Amino acid sequence: MLANCSDRWRRHLPLLNFASTRPYLYHLTHRANVDYLRETAKLFPAAVLMDRSGRNDLLRTRRPGPVQVYIGDRVVWLRDQGPLYEGHARFPKGYSFEDLIESLNRRIFFWPGTDTGPISYGMRHFGTYKKEKPAFLRIDFQALLLANASATPRYCRYNSGSPRCSNGVKSPRGTDTFVLAADFDGTPSKVVEVTFDSEITLPASTAVGASPEGPWNRLL
Repeated sequence: MLANCSDRWRRHLPLLNFASTRPYLYHLTHRANVDYLRETAKLFPAAVLMDRSGRNDLLRTRRPGPVQVYIGDRVVWLRDQGPLYEGHARFPKGYSFEDLIESLNRRIFFWPGTDTGPISYGMRHFGTYKKEKPAFLRIDFQALLLANASATPRYCRYNSGSPRCSNGVKSPRGTDTFVLAADFDGTPSKVVEVTFDSEITLPASTAVGASPEGPWNRLL
Protein backbone atom coordinates (compact mmCIF):
# COMPACT_ATOMS: atom_id res chain seq x y z
CA MET A 1 0.00 0.00 0.00
CA LEU A 2 2.89 2.37 0.74
CA ALA A 3 4.13 2.14 -2.83
CA ASN A 4 0.76 3.28 -4.14
CA CYS A 5 0.37 6.29 -1.85
CA SER A 6 -0.55 9.58 -3.47
CA ASP A 7 1.53 12.71 -2.93
CA ARG A 8 -0.95 13.71 -0.29
CA TRP A 9 -0.12 10.62 1.74
CA ARG A 10 3.61 11.01 1.16
CA ARG A 11 3.37 14.33 2.98
CA HIS A 12 2.17 12.29 5.93
CA LEU A 13 5.19 10.01 5.90
CA PRO A 14 5.58 9.99 9.72
CA LEU A 15 2.12 8.42 9.97
CA LEU A 16 2.85 5.86 7.29
CA ASN A 17 6.18 4.97 8.84
CA PHE A 18 4.41 4.41 12.13
CA ALA A 19 1.74 2.31 10.42
CA SER A 20 4.42 0.09 8.90
CA THR A 21 5.77 -0.62 12.39
CA ARG A 22 2.41 -0.77 14.19
CA PRO A 23 0.15 -1.93 11.35
CA TYR A 24 -2.95 -2.54 13.46
CA LEU A 25 -5.01 -0.52 15.91
CA TYR A 26 -7.13 -2.15 18.63
CA HIS A 27 -10.23 -0.70 20.26
CA LEU A 28 -12.17 -2.15 23.20
CA THR A 29 -15.92 -1.60 23.46
CA HIS A 30 -18.92 -2.99 25.31
CA ARG A 31 -20.17 -6.09 23.52
CA ALA A 32 -23.68 -4.57 23.38
CA ASN A 33 -22.30 -1.81 21.12
CA VAL A 34 -21.36 -4.16 18.28
CA ASP A 35 -24.75 -3.97 16.56
CA TYR A 36 -24.62 -0.15 16.64
CA LEU A 37 -21.15 -0.26 15.11
CA ARG A 38 -22.43 -2.50 12.34
CA GLU A 39 -25.35 -0.15 11.68
CA THR A 40 -23.26 3.02 11.51
CA ALA A 41 -19.89 1.63 10.32
CA LYS A 42 -18.38 4.39 12.47
CA LEU A 43 -16.75 5.02 15.80
CA PHE A 44 -17.72 8.17 17.68
CA PRO A 45 -16.04 10.04 20.53
CA ALA A 46 -18.01 9.71 23.77
CA ALA A 47 -18.77 13.45 23.60
CA VAL A 48 -20.64 12.96 20.30
CA LEU A 49 -22.70 10.14 21.79
CA MET A 50 -23.44 12.28 24.83
CA ASP A 51 -24.62 15.13 22.65
CA ARG A 52 -26.82 12.91 20.48
CA SER A 53 -28.41 11.36 23.56
CA GLY A 54 -28.93 14.66 25.35
CA ARG A 55 -26.47 13.74 28.10
CA ASN A 56 -24.02 16.64 27.91
CA ASP A 57 -24.07 16.64 31.71
CA LEU A 58 -21.58 13.76 31.43
CA LEU A 59 -19.02 15.70 29.40
CA ARG A 60 -16.90 16.97 32.30
CA THR A 61 -17.82 14.43 34.97
CA ARG A 62 -15.76 11.30 35.68
CA ARG A 63 -17.63 8.03 35.10
CA PRO A 64 -16.81 5.65 37.98
CA GLY A 65 -18.73 2.91 36.17
CA PRO A 66 -20.11 2.25 32.67
CA VAL A 67 -23.01 4.46 31.60
CA GLN A 68 -25.70 3.69 29.05
CA VAL A 69 -27.12 6.42 26.86
CA TYR A 70 -30.02 6.28 24.41
CA ILE A 71 -29.68 7.29 20.77
CA GLY A 72 -33.10 6.86 19.24
CA ASP A 73 -34.18 3.38 20.29
CA ARG A 74 -30.58 2.15 20.52
CA VAL A 75 -28.76 1.75 23.84
CA VAL A 76 -25.06 2.57 23.66
CA TRP A 77 -22.66 1.95 26.53
CA LEU A 78 -19.94 4.42 27.50
CA ARG A 79 -16.94 2.84 29.19
CA ASP A 80 -16.10 3.74 32.75
CA GLN A 81 -13.25 6.04 33.76
CA GLY A 82 -12.52 4.11 36.93
CA PRO A 83 -8.69 4.42 36.77
CA LEU A 84 -8.88 8.20 36.28
CA TYR A 85 -7.95 9.76 39.62
CA GLU A 86 -7.35 13.46 39.98
CA GLY A 87 -4.78 12.96 42.74
CA HIS A 88 -2.53 10.94 40.43
CA ALA A 89 -2.23 13.66 37.76
CA ARG A 90 -0.22 16.86 37.56
CA PHE A 91 -1.79 19.73 35.61
CA PRO A 92 -0.28 22.93 34.18
CA LYS A 93 -1.60 26.27 35.37
CA GLY A 94 -5.05 26.99 33.94
CA TYR A 95 -5.80 23.33 33.16
CA SER A 96 -8.21 21.44 35.40
CA PHE A 97 -9.22 17.85 36.06
CA GLU A 98 -12.54 18.64 34.36
CA ASP A 99 -10.61 19.85 31.29
CA LEU A 100 -8.87 16.47 31.16
CA ILE A 101 -12.15 14.59 31.43
CA GLU A 102 -13.61 16.60 28.56
CA SER A 103 -10.48 16.09 26.45
CA LEU A 104 -10.73 12.33 26.95
CA ASN A 105 -14.44 12.33 26.11
CA ARG A 106 -13.74 14.14 22.85
CA ARG A 107 -11.43 11.39 21.59
CA ILE A 108 -11.50 7.85 20.25
CA PHE A 109 -8.72 5.68 21.65
CA PHE A 110 -6.75 2.86 20.10
CA TRP A 111 -3.93 0.65 21.28
CA PRO A 112 -1.34 0.19 18.52
CA GLY A 113 -0.02 -3.26 17.75
CA THR A 114 0.73 -5.96 15.19
CA ASP A 115 -1.32 -8.81 13.74
CA THR A 116 -0.66 -10.84 16.90
CA GLY A 117 -2.22 -8.31 19.26
CA PRO A 118 -1.89 -4.86 20.83
CA ILE A 119 1.05 -3.62 22.86
CA SER A 120 1.31 -4.67 26.50
CA TYR A 121 -0.79 -1.71 27.67
CA GLY A 122 -3.67 -2.96 25.56
CA MET A 123 -3.29 -6.50 26.87
CA ARG A 124 -3.37 -5.27 30.46
CA HIS A 125 -6.40 -3.12 29.63
CA PHE A 126 -8.21 -6.19 28.37
CA GLY A 127 -7.28 -8.04 31.53
CA THR A 128 -8.99 -5.34 33.58
CA TYR A 129 -12.29 -5.77 31.70
CA LYS A 130 -12.08 -9.43 30.75
CA LYS A 131 -14.80 -10.45 33.22
CA GLU A 132 -17.23 -8.11 31.38
CA LYS A 133 -16.65 -10.02 28.13
CA PRO A 134 -16.10 -6.90 25.98
CA ALA A 135 -15.60 -6.83 22.25
CA PHE A 136 -12.34 -5.92 20.54
CA LEU A 137 -11.97 -4.28 17.15
CA ARG A 138 -8.84 -4.84 15.07
CA ILE A 139 -8.33 -2.25 12.35
CA ASP A 140 -5.65 -1.96 9.70
CA PHE A 141 -4.07 1.43 10.42
CA GLN A 142 -3.33 2.34 6.81
CA ALA A 143 -6.85 1.32 5.73
CA LEU A 144 -8.25 3.55 8.47
CA LEU A 145 -6.13 6.49 7.30
CA LEU A 146 -7.29 6.02 3.72
CA ALA A 147 -10.94 5.82 4.81
CA ASN A 148 -10.60 9.00 6.89
CA ALA A 149 -8.52 11.41 4.85
CA SER A 150 -9.51 14.46 6.90
CA ALA A 151 -8.99 12.85 10.31
CA THR A 152 -5.82 13.71 12.19
CA PRO A 153 -4.44 11.14 14.64
CA ARG A 154 -2.59 12.24 17.72
CA TYR A 155 -0.24 10.15 19.81
CA CYS A 156 0.04 9.81 23.56
CA ARG A 157 3.00 8.29 25.39
CA TYR A 158 0.81 7.33 28.38
CA ASN A 159 -2.34 5.45 29.17
CA SER A 160 -4.01 8.86 29.32
CA GLY A 161 -7.04 7.74 31.30
CA SER A 162 -5.04 6.01 34.00
CA PRO A 163 -2.50 8.44 35.51
CA ARG A 164 -0.15 6.94 38.09
CA CYS A 165 2.17 8.25 40.78
CA SER A 166 5.75 6.98 40.51
CA ASN A 167 8.00 7.54 43.52
CA GLY A 168 5.71 10.35 44.58
CA VAL A 169 5.79 12.02 41.17
CA LYS A 170 2.42 12.55 39.54
CA SER A 171 1.82 11.80 35.87
CA PRO A 172 1.57 14.95 33.71
CA ARG A 173 -1.64 15.72 31.85
CA GLY A 174 -2.46 18.86 29.89
CA THR A 175 -2.83 20.44 26.47
CA ASP A 176 0.27 18.64 25.18
CA THR A 177 -0.80 15.14 26.26
CA PHE A 178 -1.87 14.33 22.69
CA VAL A 179 0.51 15.42 19.92
CA LEU A 180 0.62 15.21 16.14
CA ALA A 181 2.77 12.52 14.59
CA ALA A 182 5.23 15.11 13.23
CA ASP A 183 5.61 16.59 16.72
CA PHE A 184 6.01 13.32 18.61
CA ASP A 185 9.46 13.05 20.13
CA GLY A 186 10.14 9.34 20.09
CA THR A 187 10.02 6.10 18.17
CA PRO A 188 6.83 4.13 17.46
CA SER A 189 7.61 1.97 20.50
CA LYS A 190 7.04 5.03 22.71
CA VAL A 191 3.48 5.55 21.45
CA VAL A 192 1.00 4.05 23.89
CA GLU A 193 -2.23 5.43 22.42
CA VAL A 194 -3.35 6.56 18.98
CA THR A 195 -6.32 8.92 19.26
CA PHE A 196 -8.74 10.80 17.01
CA ASP A 197 -10.88 13.77 18.02
CA SER A 198 -13.53 13.21 15.34
CA GLU A 199 -15.77 10.39 14.22
CA ILE A 200 -14.04 7.60 12.33
CA THR A 201 -15.36 5.62 9.38
CA LEU A 202 -14.50 1.98 9.87
CA PRO A 203 -12.78 0.36 6.88
CA ALA A 204 -14.41 -2.71 5.38
CA SER A 205 -11.64 -4.92 6.71
CA THR A 206 -12.41 -4.11 10.36
CA ALA A 207 -12.52 -7.29 12.43
CA VAL A 208 -14.23 -8.04 15.75
CA GLY A 209 -13.32 -10.60 18.38
CA ALA A 210 -13.81 -11.46 22.03
CA SER A 211 -10.09 -11.20 22.75
CA PRO A 212 -7.24 -8.95 21.55
CA GLU A 213 -5.67 -12.10 20.15
CA GLY A 214 -8.75 -13.20 18.19
CA PRO A 215 -10.15 -15.27 16.65
CA TRP A 216 -11.39 -12.55 14.32
CA ASN A 217 -14.54 -12.13 12.27
CA ARG A 218 -15.50 -9.39 9.83
CA LEU A 219 -17.47 -6.65 11.57
CA LEU A 220 -19.10 -5.13 8.48
